[in-house]
Amino acid sequence: MEPRQRLTFAAIAAVIAVVAVVLLVASGGSDDSNRTASSQNPTTDTGSETTPAPTQDSGGAEAEPTATATAKPKPQVTVVRVRNAEPVGGVKEIEVKQGERIRFRVKSDVADEVHFHGYDVSEDVAPGQDANFNVKATITGIFEAELEDRGTQIASIRVDP
Repeated sequence: MEPRQRLTFAAIAAVIAVVAVVLLVASGGSDDSNRTASSQNPTTDTGSETTPAPTQDSGGAEAEPTATATAKPKPQVTVVRVRNAEPVGGVKEIEVKQGERIRFRVKSDVADEVHFHGYDVSEDVAPGQDANFNVKATITGIFEAELEDRGTQIASIRVDP
């Protein structure tokens, strides 16, 4: 090959290399799996994924991705335990804001009626039968929950504005 042909060949090779680099940079990398995954799943943005990728479990089967962003926290339910007709640990204090829900459960080893004063709601309680309360906090103040027949206060519910 003559020197002039070698120079032309080198120039063409250099142009091809530059074009290849420009295409590589414009495509976002040389990993064909990213382009293939994006073309197979048009909703996936290769710049920032919001859904975790599937993972393998110990059995080798593919697991479903989890959707943590949409999971709502479970509402908090305060448990009031009653033993020998007395609140375990003393009168349970519950605080909520007006408009929220007042949620509590009474577990007791004695049978009685649990009366939630102020809201005038009652539920029976007995061993193996919990009393469950789920009331919208519409009235502000401090209210008692008591074992009605025994006159024993078991909870103090405070509703702030």
